[in-house]
Amino acid sequence: MIIRDESSIRSHIKAGKLARLYFIYGDEGYLAAHYASNLASSVTDTSGAGFNYHYFDSETVTFDAVYEACETLPVMSDKVCIFIKDFPFLKTGADELKNYTDYFPKLPDTAVVIFLMETTEIDPKQNAKWQGILDEFNKNGVIFRLSKRSENDITALLVRSAGKRNASITNETAAYFLSVVGSDMNVLLNEFDKLCAYADGKEITKDMVDAVSVKSVEASVFDLTDAVNRGKNDRAFAILSALIKEKTDPTLIIGTIAFSYVDMYRMKAAGSERGSVRAYLDAYAGYKNKPYRLEKAATAAKSVSMTKLKRILDAVSEADIKIKSFSMDNNVILEELLAKLLYIMESAA
Repeated sequence: MIIRDESSIRSHIKAGKLARLYFIYGDEGYLAAHYASNLASSVTDTSGAGFNYHYFDSETVTFDAVYEACETLPVMSDKVCIFIKDFPFLKTGADELKNYTDYFPKLPDTAVVIFLMETTEIDPKQNAKWQGILDEFNKNGVIFRLSKRSENDITALLVRSAGKRNASITNETAAYFLSVVGSDMNVLLNEFDKLCAYADGKEITKDMVDAVSVKSVEASVFDLTDAVNRGKNDRAFAILSALIKEKTDPTLIIGTIAFSYVDMYRMKAAGSERGSVRAYLDAYAGYKNKPYRLEKAATAAKSVSMTKLKRILDAVSEADIKIKSFSMDNNVILEELLAKLLYIMESAA
């Protein structure tokens, strides 16, 4: 059985009729870890104070150890919990994997085995081995498949969380905070804790977000492209220098610049700088839950002609090819790209 939505996962755990085997993964490692922890806690005490919780990671897990833990009778409890984090499926030999898959149907009723894949990317389309692994878990247990939360869901979570932290935040400011720090839940919640402490019981404002929060690469690159569009050369180079100093992956910087200008191109083509962004959300499926990104792109597109956008995208594409194909200094390629973007924006066409 595969369960994909969070509401059904919560209901499954709350119902208490647990399976003997679980495989938990998804696009958001934080959410996968969150529900794996909730599931384990519903089985037994996971603090380490009891005898019924057995934890393994990729370095410590062996079939013999897992088998022994599963066959151990619970102490003053109905079940034992065996928690395995980031099992190295792709690095494990076929004979060793067969030990597990042969044992799955034989798991005792007193055991609940949880495989959490928190940091492992699982894509059956990229590696067919994953499909066979998923099929085994689907046949013998339950799979939790966690997708990233939408921006609307995250902003609603932030509004609720602020109240629990003796602070308050509007939906609009929460959306702005999300656009600044990015959607990685571990980073986002850590930054939000800092922000709520800084607010000290007051309503959180955009100025507070700017004063306290560490910007994501996406937000920093948007600031860079905004500086380019406004002809603020010194600021643009200062932002790029900061990204380089932080050792940000050059391909990530170029890719994010490309996405930023592609957003502008699409909004320009749709004519959305003259109308409501909301009217165009359904036109581009990838933006369905990212209204703030489109709003920024629509505003930025007002200052850039379609001709310049095409030239900019050509320059970005050329830099991307160089960085992936040549042995040049990546920092030089980035600086050369930025100089080209500034030149294009200053040109008449």
